[in-house]
Amino acid sequence: MKKRFSEQLGEWVKEKKSRQRDKNLVAFLAVKADVQDALNEGYAVKTIWEYMVEKKRIECGYEAFLNHINRLIRRKGKGEIPGNIKNEQTSVTNTKEDPKQKKKEEPITPATAQKSAQIPGFKFNPIPNKEELY
Repeated sequence: MKKRFSEQLGEWVKEKKSRQRDKNLVAFLAVKADVQDALNEGYAVKTIWEYMVEKKRIECGYEAFLNHINRLIRRKGKGEIPGNIKNEQTSVTNTKEDPKQKKKEEPITPATAQKSAQIPGFKFNPIPNKEELY
């Protein structure tokens, strides 16, 4: 009798030598909550990495550690592992305006320029007042 594909795949994974990259990802996922707390407290990423390497909680290099942080913590939702996705409800507001409903801007005329510019001081009027010229 032939084995199911998932059983065959499971046996293959057990026999296969695991890669360092996979081990590093698993180690990072184990300390992800601690890293996130430390980042929220304001600690630098390099400080967190140095501490975790010294305490042997992770074994990856700084670049790999930084990539894990950027992918799994800073870009929420984009790099999530499928088993860790939370069902969060977010309120979406429609901020896009319909181009048909936009107000047509009025052309600037001397009358509208005087109405909009209520700043005291010099006021430019392109139409000269002959009484002020004499």
